[in-house]
Amino acid sequence: MVHLNQGEFENVYGRIREKQKKGYSKCSFDFIFTFFSCIDLVRNYKKSFIAGDVVAGFTLAAFSIPQGMAFASLASMPPVIGIYMGFLAPIVYILFGTSRHISVATFAPVAMMVGFSIQTINEIIESEESQKMQLAKSNMTGATTEFVAPVKTPEEVTQQLIEISSSICFFSGIFLLILGLCRLGFVGSYFSVSLVKGFTFGVAFHIGTSQVIKVLGMKIAKYVDPGCLILTWRDIILNLPNTNICSFTFGLTTAIVLYICLFLLEKYKSYLRGIPVPTELIIVIIATIVSAIGNFHDKFNLEIIGVVPTGLPGFSTAAISTVIKHPSTLSPIITASIPIALVSFAITLALAKLLAQKHSHPIHNNQELIALGFVDIVTAFFGCFSSAASPPRSNLQSEVGGHTQVASLITSALMVIVLLFAGPLIYSLPYSVLGAIIIITLRSFFLQAKELPTLFACDKYDFICWTVTGLSTVLLNITCGLVVGIVLSLLSVLWRSQMPEHYEMAQIVDTDKYRAMTAYEKMRKIPETLIFRFGMSLYFSNADLFVSAAKEEIAKRQGEASGEQIANGTKAQNEGELRFFVVDGTPFNFVDHSGAIALSSILLYCRSQKIQFLIVLPELGIIEKLENEKFVDKLGMENIFPSLHDAVLHIEDAQMNGGAGGGRNMEYAKLLQKNEMSPV
Repeated sequence: MVHLNQGEFENVYGRIREKQKKGYSKCSFDFIFTFFSCIDLVRNYKKSFIAGDVVAGFTLAAFSIPQGMAFASLASMPPVIGIYMGFLAPIVYILFGTSRHISVATFAPVAMMVGFSIQTINEIIESEESQKMQLAKSNMTGATTEFVAPVKTPEEVTQQLIEISSSICFFSGIFLLILGLCRLGFVGSYFSVSLVKGFTFGVAFHIGTSQVIKVLGMKIAKYVDPGCLILTWRDIILNLPNTNICSFTFGLTTAIVLYICLFLLEKYKSYLRGIPVPTELIIVIIATIVSAIGNFHDKFNLEIIGVVPTGLPGFSTAAISTVIKHPSTLSPIITASIPIALVSFAITLALAKLLAQKHSHPIHNNQELIALGFVDIVTAFFGCFSSAASPPRSNLQSEVGGHTQVASLITSALMVIVLLFAGPLIYSLPYSVLGAIIIITLRSFFLQAKELPTLFACDKYDFICWTVTGLSTVLLNITCGLVVGIVLSLLSVLWRSQMPEHYEMAQIVDTDKYRAMTAYEKMRKIPETLIFRFGMSLYFSNADLFVSAAKEEIAKRQGEASGEQIANGTKAQNEGELRFFVVDGTPFNFVDHSGAIALSSILLYCRSQKIQFLIVLPELGIIEKLENEKFVDKLGMENIFPSLHDAVLHIEDAQMNGGAGGGRNMEYAKLLQKNEMSPV
């Protein structure tokens, strides 16, 4: 078998240079087809999809109505906002999104983050308005008495919260759109599965706590600073004597009935033959009827939904009015919008990829960023908060036979009917019922903790990221938990890249395979040769480690101990004097300037020790980079090899023929002639 170095390999097979690869296509409509994904949907839609999409659309609507209202209340928004989002978000997403099955609208963790953020910003606005009015009163009267700010009506407070949430939604959309247009879809990759699961586990505690308050019918202070969950539970315990028994009864009954129904549906789902049962919607209807007949709102002060506006949402400039009226809120709004945008994108992308893999269709990260960005920007002008894909709704759309986003379009149409005609029908729906529904839907988030023992056995880094992120979210607050999780994920990447495995390799007997010396029993060391593998790309953060590890391995093979020089001529037993040092560059995905300097350093060190330096570089991109760095000129193309086995055969040929390689050169000439290629 003939072996080739990189120069010979290029001569035989004809390397195409980078300048030859690049070309510029004529202007076409490809960009429009890519940007507006709905065009591709229309062009490839089949009649066979209609039945499945219609069934999925109706089913999804039945589940989206109660969930939308519940998650809107979770974000401190009127429940009707959840229905607005269920109507608007899918329409915008279908224009730009590439996933065929995700359901984009309200999602519990994002709603909780929005609710947490708007309370913080609302306090800033209240403080600012109070100071302005106090200053104005002082200027007019010169009074020195304590100023008492006027109390806003509930409608005014609600409108202010809607304006804040719309502003956060708008800036989240701008941030996502910028990321998408700049082709930064890879940002979602830094939200590891462990981070997302740990974070959503911690957020579930905040969500559950906020809904326990509604189930108990309490009115307690809202905390946003670190430790807010502990303070909230302290207040809940102290206020237990003030529990609204009627509200608690509705909530507890809803939770028990819903849990039993979901348990039975899961147990006997084979008998249903895939037919979904909208349990939450049925419970909402029954609870509303019971509440209305019993008039519990007037008799027992049961908190209910109340008046729901009839009609479609109107266009509003609330998305930018908050920043205009209160410029001091710009910084906190942007600060709040970025983590919300990243979390919504990370969850949406993860779910889209999961369903795309299941149904074998492509997903484009950057286009998903653009789609979510437009969803948030458009819905912000209709009083909505940030959207994301919901796992329960998306899985449901997939399971009941939905083929495309036409199912979501049908859901939107049904939401319009609800908005036009069904508003008065849910007037008497108790908030405690929505709270109980949310608490039960949190089961899947809490059950994620069952994965921890397996995660601990598989990957300690991911286990630490999961647990620390979850605990930080619970014990501090949502924002702090997310920041801690992101920092841990980045530190994990940095640590793994800075401390990669490095070891000596040997040949598995009677094969052309090479592994770590300790991997198998039947291993063969190549005489007078050290094969060194560095298990990571070579760049500034690990270049020093590469140099020190390579020198350490060379010193070890030369018979040196702890870096101390010993007498010349010492030889390792049965191996002979070290003559060849081979770097296996197969793991190198890229090499930066610092990496090239590190390779040059080892090259000079080997020459000072009278050792021939060889390197295996199967990636042409790495070779081109090293050519630009002038490393290839220093080393010589004859010392670069496309595979490790080629390098070993070259060494053995040199050992047998003293470097002449006459027979091998004849084989190379025949191969060159056979391929009819002229040397480059």
